[in-house]
Amino acid sequence: MKRLLYIMMTLLGFGFQSCDIRAEYGSPHVHFRLMARVIDEQGAPIQGIHVRTSKGESFDYDTGVSDYLGNVDAYGTIWPGAQYEVVFEDIDGPLNGGEFETLTLRTNAQQTEAGDDNWYSGGYVAHMGDVVLKKKEVIEAE
Repeated sequence: MKRLLYIMMTLLGFGFQSCDIRAEYGSPHVHFRLMARVIDEQGAPIQGIHVRTSKGESFDYDTGVSDYLGNVDAYGTIWPGAQYEVVFEDIDGPLNGGEFETLTLRTNAQQTEAGDDNWYSGGYVAHMGDVVLKKKEVIEAE
């Protein structure tokens, strides 16, 4: 009977582990913070520009949107490797100074915290300075 129980546990994926093995649930991730100032070609700040990673990840707590001074202080938990490309996208259309082209930039992210040799791959910060967006060209119908 005991042998049958061991066989069933093995077939169901149960096993015996020593106490020093740590079970982790989740996926590889980094803590990432991005700071930038979004401006137009004349140097005026642009409000309402959405910032996300090129892989589509958004930042936590709606921090990834520029404020009335054009400042972005975005932070979140994202996949390792995704921290290097960031997309600046106009999400409010003609409001806040007109419609602007979407811009994708590589960051100058610096590692600020070491990972734990498990799922957590560390902390990164990117100071991007002024990010200049161009206005979309308006095509008038004849």
